[in-house]
Amino acid sequence: MLEIQHIDISFIHQCSDVQDWLFNNKKKKERKDIIKYGRKWTPRMVIYQQNQEEVLKRIEDESGAKPGAPGFFKHYQVAVKRVMAELDEDELEKAKETAEEWSNNFSPPEVQAQVTRKKGLAYMEHFSKEMWRQCRMRVFMLSAWKIEQGETSCRYDDNEALGVGDSFMKTKDWEAIKTVWQEYAQEQFGARAQDGG
Repeated sequence: MLEIQHIDISFIHQCSDVQDWLFNNKKKKERKDIIKYGRKWTPRMVIYQQNQEEVLKRIEDESGAKPGAPGFFKHYQVAVKRVMAELDEDELEKAKETAEEWSNNFSPPEVQAQVTRKKGLAYMEHFSKEMWRQCRMRVFMLSAWKIEQGETSCRYDDNEALGVGDSFMKTKDWEAIKTVWQEYAQEQFGARAQDGG
């Protein structure tokens, strides 16, 4: 005959209480932003930035690979390593100092223009979405930056992308603001303003 053992119910409740406590007191994962603002420059990055044309030419000459092509990155590493190997100690030390300077302060305008072209819009959209998500705040941004060709570019509104409202630019007459802002951008950057969106 099968013997049924008596299970102490208080033990089960204790286990459940411990499980609940562990669940409620576990370390919560902090939400990490998709966008990382800023950059920690390394000497290698500075050397690439300052010798970009030479590195790209070496890659193309030696492997035939062009930027964006499959396998380009493995050739990139080798080419930058070769350029670094050709530098003397003083040049390497200068690259190290430059990396520290660019990380702690800011990079030169032409490097900033490249970063803006690649990431500027994403930074603004991220900021706008986070302000909406965290604060239920709509943001209308006037921005101006100098692009590589020497013109300034302006980007203004991303409210429609939030999905729960309309674009400020499409619903309000803001031409006067736009004109004044473009004049300001031209004065600040000494360049012809171009509408960026």
